[in-house]
Amino acid sequence: MCVIKNLAYKTTRVITLLCVFFIFLSVSTVLLLRFFNPPFTSFMVSESNFFQRKIDYSWTPISNMGENIALSVVATEDSNFCNHLGLDIKEIYKVITRKEKRGASTITQQLAKNLFLWSGRSWSRKIIELYFTFLIEIIIPKRRILEIYLNTVETSLLTFGVNQASYKYYKKPANKLTREQSVRIALTLPNPKTRSPKNLKSNLTVRVSRLKKDINILKKDDRSSCFL
Repeated sequence: MCVIKNLAYKTTRVITLLCVFFIFLSVSTVLLLRFFNPPFTSFMVSESNFFQRKIDYSWTPISNMGENIALSVVATEDSNFCNHLGLDIKEIYKVITRKEKRGASTITQQLAKNLFLWSGRSWSRKIIELYFTFLIEIIIPKRRILEIYLNTVETSLLTFGVNQASYKYYKKPANKLTREQSVRIALTLPNPKTRSPKNLKSNLTVRVSRLKKDINILKKDDRSSCFL
């Protein structure tokens, strides 16, 4: 019996130490991201097969991107970005009650997944994603969250960042994009490997004009003040 108790004590101690180490490491990492740009993300490592394939990734400060691309991505991906703490409960409720097939992940959730997690779907992965989502929201300001997302989001095969997409598709930096061009790039983000801003399918093309109106509403309702 003493042996079993001793083993249980040691096992509990090891698990506790591992949890403390994980929390310390994750908090430290997110804190560093508040001030330093990530050299790569977990998703980049996975997509490039541990960098056996070359990736197109370079950093552009959000102040050099122009407001069109920032507004377009928020309007398309997460219109309540400034008003939630990582989870958009209203959007989740809407998707569930209407039985819609689209996702309801916020920009912060997508950033947490891209930065730290592996591909696939499981409850354990979702729990860790939520943990990092709240950690990011608590430690990093909204404008910085969006800046990291705009630089690390996949925009085509092995290409990351909206500025890289701007050069690839429109031969100019993101701060020179028109509002329509910005919206078109934003519409490719849910599936960047198969979508092109210059050749959107009809169901996406019809959303362009509506999203341009949504951008005006974002600015009018002051739902862009946290990043502009």
